Amino acid sequence: MRRMWIVSLALGALLVFLLAYTAFQEKGGVNLEIKNLPSDLTFITVDGKEIKLSDYKGKVLLLNFWAVWCPPCKEELPIFEKAYKNYRHLGFEVIAVNMDTSEDVFRDFIKNNPYSFTMVRPKGDLESKLKLFGFPTSYLIDREGNVVKVKMGIYRELEEDLAKLFR
Repeated sequence: MRRMWIVSLALGALLVFLLAYTAFQEKGGVNLEIKNLPSDLTFITVDGKEIKLSDYKGKVLLLNFWAVWCPPCKEELPIFEKAYKNYRHLGFEVIAVNMDTSEDVFRDFIKNNPYSFTMVRPKGDLESKLKLFGFPTSYLIDREGNVVKVKMGIYRELEEDLAKLFR
């Protein structure tokens, strides 16, 4: 009897988690508190070039943190590709920062999934400069370098937000 009670409790907890996660995704994830990012964040491109966040001043920028093992991360990359193709002529850029511990996993992924926007790895200790609460996390940054939106979860409304910024 006690064993059945424990199994029932575990199944109930799993059901609550699944319902909460479904509601979280249906509401579009979480919009976190907006804060500006350090302009000295540095990244390494696939071909070994160093880029800094400050290099993108004057552009509207989507800075996304993702991982290959994260299904929602991989689901939103095509959303970014579409938005990039639709808005790059207006000065929109995407930097997708891969946070996997293995560079080989990242390289294999991009070899099999070519995207036209910039995909990078972090340089140095990114965690000490930026607190990430999970993946995917995206920062939408205006031309002046101000963070206008922080999105945790799949960024389905990106094109709507870009349309407002480019009015």
